[in-house]
Amino acid sequence: MNFTTIKNKIFILVFLGILVSPWVLGGALRVISPKTYAKLSAVETEKRQMAEIEWSNLMNTGESISNYIDDRIPFRYTMISWYKSLNDSVESKYQIAATAVGNVFYKPPEPEKEIDRGKTNKPIVPGEEVVEEVAEALEAEEEEVYDDYYPLQVYQDVIIGREGWLFLYGENEIECYQGTNNLTEEQMQKYVSKLNTLQALCDAQGKELYIYIAPNKSSVYGKYMPTVDIVNPYRRSQQLYEYVNTNCNTSFIYPIEDERVAAGRYQTYYKYDSHWNLLGGLFGVNALYDAMGIEYVDPSTWITGTQDADKYELYTYMGIPDSMVTHDDTEYTLDYKPEITVNGLNLDSMICRTTSDGPIDKKLCLIGDSFRVNMMPYLSKDFTSCTFVHRDYMSETKSDIKNSDVIVVEAVERYDYEAFSCVQRIINTLSK
Repeated sequence: MNFTTIKNKIFILVFLGILVSPWVLGGALRVISPKTYAKLSAVETEKRQMAEIEWSNLMNTGESISNYIDDRIPFRYTMISWYKSLNDSVESKYQIAATAVGNVFYKPPEPEKEIDRGKTNKPIVPGEEVVEEVAEALEAEEEEVYDDYYPLQVYQDVIIGREGWLFLYGENEIECYQGTNNLTEEQMQKYVSKLNTLQALCDAQGKELYIYIAPNKSSVYGKYMPTVDIVNPYRRSQQLYEYVNTNCNTSFIYPIEDERVAAGRYQTYYKYDSHWNLLGGLFGVNALYDAMGIEYVDPSTWITGTQDADKYELYTYMGIPDSMVTHDDTEYTLDYKPEITVNGLNLDSMICRTTSDGPIDKKLCLIGDSFRVNMMPYLSKDFTSCTFVHRDYMSETKSDIKNSDVIVVEAVERYDYEAFSCVQRIINTLSK
């Protein structure tokens, strides 16, 4: 037996020991000292709702079982605390080295120039296009204020950005931001072919079709991102948007400029979560209405105050318990069209069907991901009948799709390919 074989076996045994030891020690402690175990248990230390097994979805994915087990590993909080302490001590040394390297390779920022903010605060009104000067002013502001070096720091697949903002690193987000995942001509042709097939079916059945790509948080709030190489500034979603709108009759919406201009006036995404907030969702809905030819008013009309954002998904990704979370993020409170009554609205439901006395007498079916949630309060008031469904539950809403007047397929930018997977499934449903 050579040295390499012995070394590999030792590594395997050590790895198995690390996996098994929390359960063995946890079980022993529970028998020897139940009170001590109770103080260290996940129930006591994890002040949040832990993952549950999704029995109804087990045939599709076993992820819920994995999440259930991960959330209940004995001494989970203790091990996370140890890891965080060790990481913080290493990180502090890294920051010193990174800053020193950054000072060598990056120029210090130029003195700040005055920027005309008059146009960046210009309200968005129906029928008015986003003025190029507004976007240029926002880009200039970003470059002027944030051109100093800021090292990339990733903890548990989460980017720690400027001023404490958190961003996803994984799930295709950093690739979208750096422009390293652009599509090939062949891939875009396949997407357009699917859209043309579905559009023909919708036209024949008298349905409206809209494909909606919600911008990534890093695409809108790039000014808080760390210093990373931008491989291709002509990014995937911009490329796809232009290609689809050139080669297809389907309305393809990617409201990046709308959201960037909105972000120049208000905070439209959560600081510690990857999603847009309630106001960002309303700006997103208005971009959809613009494509539909539906009149709308400036979202600021509906703002009545502020509230605790209470959205800390990225802290959860990092394994940080609620007791250690910084609760300093707020969002706007909106009272959208209070005179309209909605029945059946449930933002937590994977399948939600609503009725209302809204002004648009059509049946809308929106198939999407978690970005659909903060669009629902507004669409449900404007359309008399709505079905909102997470794409993983499409098989349970075939009749809703067939009976709809308007179909909206939504996906966040980092998961744009999921929108086209939904397109194929809708084709299958409408073809029967």
